[in-house]
Amino acid sequence: MKTYDVVGIGDLCLDITAGVPKIPETDMAQRLLFQTSQGGGKVPTAMVALSRLGASCTLFATYGGDGAGRYCRQELADAGVDTGHMVCLKQEATNLTFCLAEQQTGGRSCIGSYGLRGILPEELDRGVIETAKYLHLWKMTPAALLAAEWIHEAGGRVVFDADRYEKETEEHIGITDVFICSEFFFREMCGEARSSKALRDGLKRIRSRGPKTVIVTRGAKGYAGIDADGYFEGPAFTEIELVDSTGAGDVFHGAYIYGLLQEKDARESARYAAAVAAIKCTRSGGRTGIPDARTTELFLESGTIDPAVAEKWSAYYKAHALI
Repeated sequence: MKTYDVVGIGDLCLDITAGVPKIPETDMAQRLLFQTSQGGGKVPTAMVALSRLGASCTLFATYGGDGAGRYCRQELADAGVDTGHMVCLKQEATNLTFCLAEQQTGGRSCIGSYGLRGILPEELDRGVIETAKYLHLWKMTPAALLAAEWIHEAGGRVVFDADRYEKETEEHIGITDVFICSEFFFREMCGEARSSKALRDGLKRIRSRGPKTVIVTRGAKGYAGIDADGYFEGPAFTEIELVDSTGAGDVFHGAYIYGLLQEKDARESARYAAAVAAIKCTRSGGRTGIPDARTTELFLESGTIDPAVAEKWSAYYKAHALI
């Protein structure tokens, strides 16, 4: 049986991203800076980042039997992600997200249609999951909870991407080993992080629920975390030409897991992940700018971004554009 560094369980979608100087108000218009269509989804994009950095990974996910679904599946395969455990729901439409990336603030707003069901417990393969060192999740579904049980029994670890607050996520924090949340989740569970003390206290509160490492990502403000060695903070890499922050958090998660695979500790892995996410943000779309390991190491050493990998994927997306 083939083994994997990482197994992911997540929801696939097609992202159509448009760059604008400023998101327009009602009844107003803005000029288009760029437009790109790429596969999306938190865990799928993390899997792309892992694969591009050099890890072996596979994804349990559903996709619709439409052109968008076929495109997303093929893109993952072309990126090196094993798609053999994905399930096609032939009569259903693939999830779809329209993203507006705002140049003025570096932020983005999204509109989506997410009607496709996720993977069911009976569609998992225990043998495949037990081969992995890490399981990456983003929702506390029955399939995710079962997979977490299996991988723990096999000696692996669970990494969780907590973006928007959900009660089920808080209830099951204890099944995770590494819990990485957005500032939005942190605010809902722990209140505003107005100081390092507030961050530290909130992270301690989350860690008391079970995970060994807890990190909150804070966009341009960087990140903060806590593990057995205590509290730590790190800055974002802001000395870049920001084009599009779509998918930056997803990429951070994938790169953090890659750091762990390279036997980096929590602090080293977080810094590495911040670098990979920053490089990603210099190109349009959620995946074009994801670097390989060599590009990342060069950036960490010198602050220079070699454009070769991004140019390759930019050409790919132009050649395979759906719109």
